[in-house]
Parts: sequence; structure tokens; C-alpha cells
Amino acid sequence: MNRIFKGIFLFLLLFSLGVQTAAAASVQVTLNGKPLSFDAAPAIENGRVLVPMRGVLESLGYSVHWKEHTQTVLAMKDGVDISLPINSRTVTVNNETVQIDVPAKLQNGRTFVPLRFLAEYSGADVQWDDSSSTVMIQSADAEDYRKEDAVVYIQTNKMQGSGVVLSANGLIATNFHLVENASAMQFIFNNGSIYQGKTTIVGLDPQQDIALLKIEKKGLTSALISQQYAVGDPVTAIGSPLGVRNTATEGNISGFDQDIISTTAVIAKGSSGGGLFDASGRLIGMTSSYGNGQYHSIPMANVLQVPQDLSIPLSELKNHPYTPTAPKNLRFVKKNNYAYISWSPVYGAEHYYVYTSNSENGTYKKLKNSSLKSDIWYWGFPQAFGISINPKKPYYMKVSAVVKGVETPLSPPLKISR
Repeated sequence: MNRIFKGIFLFLLLFSLGVQTAAAASVQVTLNGKPLSFDAAPAIENGRVLVPMRGVLESLGYSVHWKEHTQTVLAMKDGVDISLPINSRTVTVNNETVQIDVPAKLQNGRTFVPLRFLAEYSGADVQWDDSSSTVMIQSADAEDYRKEDAVVYIQTNKMQGSGVVLSANGLIATNFHLVENASAMQFIFNNGSIYQGKTTIVGLDPQQDIALLKIEKKGLTSALISQQYAVGDPVTAIGSPLGVRNTATEGNISGFDQDIISTTAVIAKGSSGGGLFDASGRLIGMTSSYGNGQYHSIPMANVLQVPQDLSIPLSELKNHPYTPTAPKNLRFVKKNNYAYISWSPVYGAEHYYVYTSNSENGTYKKLKNSSLKSDIWYWGFPQAFGISINPKKPYYMKVSAVVKGVETPLSPPLKISR
């Protein structure tokens, strides 16, 4: 049992991501966007996943030796030496003792290893796609990975835009406005391959302008995802502005909140649904809108929270009209006796109305916008407007959106006080 490693340290993170509930036989593994095959199905023991070493480690380039007399696997790579005894929760890493949750084991002549432990000692990136029970591994030394490969050009019968690949088996995220009126779609990948087969809508959050698509194309290069970023971080936006496929622009994060990442990386018409990547090539947002010198992306946390519980053929999407609800996440920040108000933007909103009341259950009246000399308000980043705080008495605020001339219900009340 020679050779076996090279990124072995890559999986088990999968446990902490919720893989415990997947059936062992259905677990799939991709390495650098390519599916791996095993001569035996992964095993699940005490809520932990174990995989056959040879199928993984030989692909990853570790030097592995088997010590028959002690029933121990020795794995070596880049200054890391691991001694992994069979049926023991005590292992050694560079001569230091480490405790693991589930030991390696022999089963039907094959050695199975615990993924979490191995992942902790690897520079690889590991992600879990719950919709397909797939472990997606990106090795730290993968020279052939390019973030552009995870961005796809999308052409519909109505408009052109972009998308980002979320799983090797065909899950793609894009903006809802790109698919809203479409009945046919074509996907062009970075390697020049074209897909124009069946497209299914598996997840929708129209109000956030998010759509999750599933195509019947396997072996895609999926994006590496991160939800860690800070103001000032360098970023790259990749999309197809004006139809120029996989155009990259660079900039920095100028601000963010729970709904928006604002950057100086320029996007334009056709960039919608593209990727916003950090300096390490990890996807942190999906490009969505721009205006007034600001370029906005939807945080990946929001994209990943969209349930994948639909199965709507693209041709039938017109039978599922978008009906906006009340604006969400109404909030304020206090500064110098002012409350700076913001809320989650509503896709398609022509404008907003703001209502105030002296009591939570009292009568709410429209707040006048003195700048516009009307009762119309507009969403803005990082806030829509500021208003003075009454030092003696709190008041309450609600917001509605107007989409296609129809006003939504009012948001839940926001209490504004010192």
C-alpha cells in the first residue's frame, strides 16, 4: 500500500459543514474541479466521514507507507510526517501526539481515514455542497486553478450576463433579473465549451435578485468560497461586461453590510451575476448592480442561504411571478444625535415610502423628503438617509417599496431612540 497522499488533509472539514446527514454511498468528492472515483464507497462512523486513502492520496501526491507489523500508515509531504495507527484515536504529527475523533480502520482490505483530522493539516480548501452531497477540494498547490474558470458567460433570449459555478455537477448562481423573462439560455465556459441544454431553477430569492440554476453538465470548476473580508481588501470582479467574456477589473472593498459589498472594481451591463474574488482567488460576492460611482455585489452568505428546494424548468419560470414583500432588515446606526437608516434593497423598486409614528402601534404617516420635496425616498449605500433623534421620546419607522407602481406591505417597525 504505497503512495497515497497529496491533499489528504483536505476533507474532513466536511463534517463540520453538515455532511453527517448524507448517506455514505452518495458522498462524492471533487479535486480541483474534477470528480474522484473510489474503489469503495466512503464510510460514515459516529457522524464522521472516512474515505479510502488510495483513491484520494495517490491523486494528491503524498508519499505514504504501510507498516504491517504495527498496522500503521505513515504519510509524508512538505515537512509534515503523520503516523496514523489503525483503530487508534492517538496519532502523531511531527512527533507530537494528537487526539482524533474517529480512528482509521481497515475494511475489506482497504484503509479508511478520517477526513477532519487530515484536513486540519493541509493547506487545501474544502467545501461541502449539500444539494449534491459533494465534497469539493482545492489543493493548495493546484497550479491549474484559475478563478476565471468558475465564471460563466450567460446568454438568454432576452439579455446577456454572467454566472458563477458553485458545484462541479452544474449548480450555477446568477442574478434573478437575468432569468426573469428568459425562456432559453446558453452558457459559455472559460475553456470555450458551450452548454445549451436543459436549465432548471432550483433556488430563487427574487427580492435579493438571486437565482440558482442547475444544468446537466458535470466536471465544472467550482469557485472557492470565502465569507471573510474587510474594508480596504483588494478584490477582482470577473464577468462579461458588454459581452466581453471573462473581463477582470481590480479594486478594493470600500464598504459592506449584511446585504451589499461595495467596491471600486468597475462592473457594467453584462457583469450581472459574475464573481467578486478576494486576493486569494476566493469568491466573496456575486456582482449585481452599480450607480453613483459605486459597484455592488451580493455577499456569498446571502447566496448560499437561498434554499435549493425548487425544480422549475426555465420555460415555466414565467408562471412563477415575482411578488415583492415588505423591505427587510430595517436598521439604523447612531452618530452625533442622528440615526442613519438603511434596509435591504428590494429588486425592481422604483422608490420607497417611509412612515413614522410616535408609538409602535399608533398611526403611521408618510415622512416627507425635504430634498426632493415629496414623500419619495431612494435606497442608498451605506444608508438611505439620516434623521435627528428625539432626545426625550423614541419614535417608530416603517418602510415600503413601490415595484411596477404597486406598493408592498410595510416593514416591521423600527424603534429609533437614544
